[in-house]
Amino acid sequence: MDTGHFTRLSGDECRHLVRGHSVGRVCWLSAEGLQVLPVTYAVSGERIYFRVSPGSVLGELAGTVRVAFEVDDIDVPTATGWSVLVRGDASGAGADDVRLPAPWAPGRRDLTVVITPLSYSGRAVSADLPRS
Repeated sequence: MDTGHFTRLSGDECRHLVRGHSVGRVCWLSAEGLQVLPVTYAVSGERIYFRVSPGSVLGELAGTVRVAFEVDDIDVPTATGWSVLVRGDASGAGADDVRLPAPWAPGRRDLTVVITPLSYSGRAVSADLPRS
């Protein structure tokens, strides 16, 4: 029987995990209230980049906006996973040198948003369950 855990991840571990994925959720207080929306993203240097439609609610991120950005990975069969939360400032930016993944949602995404991280926090979890 394995013993479960619930542990904090270091900032370096968090940065490594965020770099290894391409889908996350951005959260901010919009003009319509609290928003949490998925985006496809890329990391370059310390910054997180994604594309949005300027006319969408995500277009609000073109101005400097305080955001939270979450990336996680859950494996239900093994009851293990991790979650990373990045706090930072989002703004519109150019990303000529950043290779961005294609957004999943249809439509044009002409505005590049960049998140400049201010802090990272994360947790890894494994349930205390018998494994076969």
